[in-house]
Order: sequence, then structure tokens, then C-alpha cells
Amino acid sequence: MSSESDDDYEYTEIKRGKAKSRPRKRQKRIKNEDDSETTPARSTFSVEPLLSALWANCKLEGGDGGFEQVIDPLIPDLLQARDAVERSQIELDDDQQITRPVRSSEIASLVAELSAREVLSSSEALILRKLKLEAQRKNKPPEISAPQTPLNPLPAVVTPQVDPEVLNALYAIKTTPFSNSFLSRLHGTKEFMPPGLISVDWETRTPWMNLMEDIREHYTFAHPEREMPVESLGPITYSTLHAYQLPQVHDLLERSFWPGIDVTDSLDYQPEKSTIIAMYKKVVVGVAIITSPIQTYITYLAVKAGWDKAQIARTMLYHLIMMHPNKDFTLHVSTNNSAMLLYNQFGFKAEEFVAGFYSEYLPPDSRASKNAFRLRLRHL
Repeated sequence: MSSESDDDYEYTEIKRGKAKSRPRKRQKRIKNEDDSETTPARSTFSVEPLLSALWANCKLEGGDGGFEQVIDPLIPDLLQARDAVERSQIELDDDQQITRPVRSSEIASLVAELSAREVLSSSEALILRKLKLEAQRKNKPPEISAPQTPLNPLPAVVTPQVDPEVLNALYAIKTTPFSNSFLSRLHGTKEFMPPGLISVDWETRTPWMNLMEDIREHYTFAHPEREMPVESLGPITYSTLHAYQLPQVHDLLERSFWPGIDVTDSLDYQPEKSTIIAMYKKVVVGVAIITSPIQTYITYLAVKAGWDKAQIARTMLYHLIMMHPNKDFTLHVSTNNSAMLLYNQFGFKAEEFVAGFYSEYLPPDSRASKNAFRLRLRHL
């Protein structure tokens, strides 16, 4: 199980339309000339004079002059304190370049500038997406509490009397063969193949398919006098994400991870190179998504309940890797998630243990561990 990687990065430098990101918890200290490591002390600034000035300004008749007389000489100290705090947050990135966290005003300015452009490059589009996801993570919806006043009880439901003649007429209806039914005229006689098809699997049999076959056989034995519809088996198809699949994809991801997941923006970042959707006829049974072709971070990999243990997740992961054979793949997985075995079989190696990685996403009563491993698959 993995989660949104864009929510766990800060943007540390904006220069010539580019931004660099770094993990929040990985830090490097800057070495001095004598090879000694130091961490600049955070400067503090007392707001007591400012509060006193505001109080004095309220007492002045007309409210003129009190605040301005005190705040003007304090502005240089405020700017100096802000510069000292920013210097204390300076770090070195992987390229040994000095970076610092960007200010909120810089982020807002960059978002406005990129949103106003009609055409964006791949790197600019990735930067804009990261900034929007960070803003979405910070603006969480408010918690809705239960009403304090008791609700009015619903009126008693009166069950209407059923006419026996109607029931006899319904039971007397014979089942129409599929080839002669109106449903066959809607669906057609050929198997449905989604657009953007990658591969077709006719051999895999899942637990859900076996269960449905047992139910049909049991019903046939229980009612031999009735004509049973012909149920044709279909293949499991693997294709890229399309808009008509989004409702089922969101439902599958919310049942597998946590509520509120929305991957609609995946349609804007080359879905033919960053998404894999497994379907049985017209039912979405598996989802695999990476952030983008540029940043191959696996955000979601999930299989519908009843369709597991049939190598669907393995097949989707294989197709994702084959789309980008020269890229490193990274992801986060819960420490007690059995998917760790699948990733190890593909060669993913644990590089970092992150405590409380899923604390903001998983509910308190979730059985999944809130700690995670950061895994990486390096290309040969």
C-alpha cells in the first residue's frame, strides 16, 4: 500500500521556472571551512513591545501615531529575524546545492503565474500539480460532529399486502436466452474491449469468478424446470485510465485505503504512461497509478476484494515497470502490509523507515500500521 508522494515533499527553491523538492525529514547540515558541522541557532524576537504599542495606541485620543511610532523602528529587526530563521533552514540537496523552503507568498505567486499560462512544459506541469496537492492537503475538510438534539423517529413502515395473483404471474415468467434478450442487443455479442488496451488474460480464474459459477450451478440444480441464461466467461483486460472508469476507480481506492481519494488529475499527466486499469468485462477490478512519467512514484496499487490471489497486482506492476524500463521506482508501504512480499519479488529494497507516515490518512481504528517503509527499485 502506498500513498500520495506529492503530499510529503516541500518545494525548496524556485529559479528560472524550476523547483526542487526534498523530503521533510531528511536533512543535511552545512559544513564549515574547518570541516565542523554547525546548525545555525534560530533567532527569536519578542512581540512584547508591539503589544504595548497597540495597547498605547488604543488609549490615545483619535488613535493616531501610537502604532506607527513603534512599528517603524522594529521593521529592520523583524526582517533580520526572518532572514536568520531562513538561514537556519538552509540545507544541501542531492546535487550539493544550497536550498531553503520557499515562502507562502512565493508559492502563491508561482501558482498564479503557472495557472495563467496556456501551455506548460512537463516540469512546470509537475511543479504546479505538487503545489496544488500541498495546498489541498493543508486545507482539510472540517470534521462534522453528530447533532446534540435527538432526531425525530421515523414513522412505522406499513408493509402492503401482496396480491397472490401478481406473484404467480411473476414466477410464471420464463427466462429469455441471452442471445435473444434485449440485454444482448445493448451489449452486443462480442466481448467488450476498453480503449487503450495493453494486454488480455483469458486464463486467470479469480475467487469471485469461481463463486459466481458455483451459485449458478446450485440454482440450476435447485430449479431444473427453469431455463437458465447462458453466462459467457470473459477475459481480464489491462488498459490505461479513462474518464468513464473514474467512479469505479475511486470506489475501489477508498475501500482499499481511506476515504476522499480523487485521481481525476491523473488524466492530465499522460495516463497512457502512468496508469494501469484491470477490468473484467465492465467492472474495474484493479488499479495501479504512478505520479507521472517524470517522477515514477507508485501512489496506488490496489485489487478489488474477491479478485486477489490471482496475480492481478503482479501483472499491473509488471506493466508499469515495462513502461519505464530506465527509471527508478519508489513507493511507501505500511510495515505490516503483505504487499511487501510482492515488491521484494520485483527487487524493491527498503531504504528508509518513516514513523507515522500514514497518521494523517488512516483512521484511528485501522488495522494497518501507520509506520511505513520507503522502497526503491533501481533500474539495471
